[in-house]
Amino acid sequence: MEGLSNEWIKGASWYLERAVEIVAGSEDPLAVAERIRSLRPGMASLDFLYLVLKEAAGRGVDLRKAALKVSIYAEEAKRRLDEAVSAAGCPRRVATISFSRAVTRLLASLSNCLEVVYLAESKPGVEFSEAFTAYSKFARVVPIPDSAVGAFDYDMAVIGLDGYYRDYAVNKVGSLPLLATAKALGARTAAVFESYKAVPLPAPKPLEIAADVGGHKTPVPLFDRIPHRLLDALITDFGVLTALDPDLFFKTALEKILK
Repeated sequence: MEGLSNEWIKGASWYLERAVEIVAGSEDPLAVAERIRSLRPGMASLDFLYLVLKEAAGRGVDLRKAALKVSIYAEEAKRRLDEAVSAAGCPRRVATISFSRAVTRLLASLSNCLEVVYLAESKPGVEFSEAFTAYSKFARVVPIPDSAVGAFDYDMAVIGLDGYYRDYAVNKVGSLPLLATAKALGARTAAVFESYKAVPLPAPKPLEIAADVGGHKTPVPLFDRIPHRLLDALITDFGVLTALDPDLFFKTALEKILK
């Protein structure tokens, strides 16, 4: 549990993997899953695990086995997403922010047509170096200040997602201005994510952490809450969509896990 609290680089998929390990080895899986989801409000994979276990408890299903089935479902979702990204089109210039494993897989699929990736830094995030190294395998990466997302010419702005909720999509801070700017410039916008990040809940208030701005400490939300209308395409393991219902997504995933 302490390892999850102190981790600031890994994303929602990594958190889910570790959470399943902790929950499956606990005496009270549901209570532990509820505590874990409070560590990173807005990281919907943790909400997903808790909601699945809550439903499993109501059906009389062994909760440790249910948690392990969530892990199996997550691995299958990743494989399906790898197949879906090939239908995302073929942009030559892409803008993104920070690091995402899902975005990495998308860029890999675009490597035949991709020329440049404009990479903005999410502060106070600490993932920029990892993103630069990973994305440089597929195209020339141009680091840009997050305030300059409107100063470059790109075909698509793409982000990963930490969560897709009923009212907002959620991702690392800086995602909202990137997408809003892209829409203003006429660029296509997209989010790439697995179905275990879509949950039938309202988006929670994100955790705040201190950012150093010119020597001054300012509390900054860890995540942006993004209106759904700012996303033109949702690239998921269920295909490339223009809209989705998180209640239906969750119900479909739940039945696959608990069948």
